[in-house]
Amino acid sequence: MKLLVAIDFSELAKKIIAEAEKLAKNLKAKVFLLHVIPPPSPIIDVPPDVEALLPPEELFKKESLPPPFDLPESVKLIKIAQLLQESGIDTAVIVAQNDEVTAIIDESKKNGVDLIMLGSHGHGALFHLIIGSVSEGVIRRATCPVIIVPSVKR
Repeated sequence: MKLLVAIDFSELAKKIIAEAEKLAKNLKAKVFLLHVIPPPSPIIDVPPDVEALLPPEELFKKESLPPPFDLPESVKLIKIAQLLQESGIDTAVIVAQNDEVTAIIDESKKNGVDLIMLGSHGHGALFHLIIGSVSEGVIRRATCPVIIVPSVKR
């Protein structure tokens, strides 16, 4: 069993990680932690350095990480992976640069995952109309089951 867990480091991330850990332990699943870096805007952003998109196995070999992996979010992702590994869960780190939906779908297919887990921030209808919803896009395009962790506490 392979589980892809999309992490955006919002307030919901801790809840997603806790749910992923429970599920991975119960299913004896390998966890792929995915963090997506949005593509640069051609108007205001500088294109990323080619060296910046290293394979995950290279991240663990480096003493200091090149940009953008030296950002706090990427360091947090690696630390989360290490904590999951310490609790007995086979864990891999994936950092992709693309729009969120495309990156999640592409990585799920590339790694042959059986289940995708991500959070829903619970934005209103107007937000979804103008901006769209990552969770909705993933559900529409996924070829495997998708678990959505809600932001609302019950």
